[in-house]
Amino acid sequence: MYRVVITGAESTGKTTLVEQLAAHFEAPFSQEFVRDFVQSIDRPIREQDLNAIMSGQIKYENEAYGNSPRLVFHDTNLLSNVIYADYYFKQHPKELDLALSANQYDLYLFCQNEIPWEPDGAQRDSPQARNELHQAFEEMLEVCTVPVVKIKGNPEDRFHQAINAIRECLSKRKI
Repeated sequence: MYRVVITGAESTGKTTLVEQLAAHFEAPFSQEFVRDFVQSIDRPIREQDLNAIMSGQIKYENEAYGNSPRLVFHDTNLLSNVIYADYYFKQHPKELDLALSANQYDLYLFCQNEIPWEPDGAQRDSPQARNELHQAFEEMLEVCTVPVVKIKGNPEDRFHQAINAIRECLSKRKI
């Protein structure tokens, strides 16, 4: 199985891209759990919610690749949970590090933040927060052992860049 994570700061086109890629490759994908979590509560996220968010994200990912597909996409993963927890709460549960290291991913598609920021209720903070979070993703992904491909440009260019990156990585793995 080959696991591709579409990652990046808020409002960088991750959900759109993951849905396009899943349709193109006829592959399953996991949604971003925290999006559903935010919609289910009637308050801001609190630090004590982090373990529930982590567990929900793991559950979504496990459900997406439960039937052992050849290829699966993830609309973010636990790396995002680490970065957002550190940004908003200045720390994250150590269980989050353990869970992230226990999950194996094969490719990160890192959506760049040059597209216009759009509000999305309680799900998104601000253009400034997006820029600061983008920098945090940049720093974390620089030391990541998983291959990272930066995805940029207009939506069509992003889609084609992602397809090419996935095909190249799959050809090296011969799966």
